[in-house]
Amino acid sequence: MNQKIKGFVCFILIITALFLLNSFSCLAQVNQITTKERDFLIYSEFSDLVLEEGASTDLEVKVINTGNQQEDIRLSLIPDPDARDWDIILRNKSYKGYKVRQVNLLTREPDDVKTLNLHIEVPEKIEQIKEEYIFTIEAETVDGQIKRALDIMLSITEKTEKDIEEETNEILLSTKYPSVESHSGKAMKYEIEVKNETEEDQIMNFAVDIPQGWKASISPRWREEEKISAIKINKGVSETILLTVTPPFSAEKDEYSLKFIAQAGELQKSLDLDAVVTGTYTLNLGTETGNLKLSAIAGEEKEYYFYIWNEGSASIDNVSFISSAPEGWEVRFNPDKIEELPSLAQSQKPEKVTMTINVPQNTVPGDYMLAVNASGTQDMKKIDFRTSVNVPTKWGWIGIAIIVIILAILIGIFVKLRRR
Repeated sequence: MNQKIKGFVCFILIITALFLLNSFSCLAQVNQITTKERDFLIYSEFSDLVLEEGASTDLEVKVINTGNQQEDIRLSLIPDPDARDWDIILRNKSYKGYKVRQVNLLTREPDDVKTLNLHIEVPEKIEQIKEEYIFTIEAETVDGQIKRALDIMLSITEKTEKDIEEETNEILLSTKYPSVESHSGKAMKYEIEVKNETEEDQIMNFAVDIPQGWKASISPRWREEEKISAIKINKGVSETILLTVTPPFSAEKDEYSLKFIAQAGELQKSLDLDAVVTGTYTLNLGTETGNLKLSAIAGEEKEYYFYIWNEGSASIDNVSFISSAPEGWEVRFNPDKIEELPSLAQSQKPEKVTMTINVPQNTVPGDYMLAVNASGTQDMKKIDFRTSVNVPTKWGWIGIAIIVIILAILIGIFVKLRRR
């Protein structure tokens, strides 16, 4: 009996062991499949470049999630140990200047790919140029399970004496903000750095190519009240000047191209600039004579006229009219809405609006205030009318008739009493 029990127990243990072994095997397979579902790539279209001394490049680097799970990937840039005094940064493509150390990738387009910018700037002069420089971008998931690396190889060529001579015999113009936005009629300012890269001191003459009707002036950076057209710049020295450009009030909403020109003898350099005019919006209301006093008769309907115009430089959209009148009054406008109100300079005439007022018959004669609000997407305007309400003319004649009748009766009584 005991042998049977022992045999049965051994059989149960063997079956259990086989079951656990199979379970662990299945779990390992599941883990293996899950691991395969996670992966990413780090990729660049160009990985072997040739640059000249003093040159720079911005190389696109893509990090792509090829798995089925969201991945947070840490990045590190390892420069070549001999690339001393180089300017190297891995930064965001859309916001240049921000160093990137981690990207977060989803599993579906377009959020499964992040495009970075590897900025490499070679020094002007390298004492000893080696055959090849290697820069490595290492990428690793935050849990350390997946690691990838991308090597970028650079070869550097030495500048020739001819290249150096051509580069040093020129005028250099630069600005941090080549595009400025403002309303029409408001000044736009550009700080421009002018560098003399020639072998001699130079008198730099300045000119500006601007649209017709615009105004421009040039002044030293810290003395805006002084207007200049030329400046002396010593060799190898740079000066920062201030260019002020003012579009006319009539300038339409648009993007305009400007050109700043610096000339020294036979040398000339130009800098392209952009001026973005957003336009102005000034809504106005008024009558033809300027008189804001109205007269109305209780119980009668009457039409009045006023004008609306836009003194700005850009159109005002969706202009509608709302009245604020005494209780019981009915006020209507024709038109009651203007889809687009162009500038007065463009339309050459104001828009005429008919205002119909219906004063209730029981209105007490007197003066009342009637406010009209014109409201558009970009601006609004309010105008107040002083309205004098009178009684209808027929009631006046009835009143006169009653007075005449009363006087006649009084005269008759007086005559009759006098005879007695």
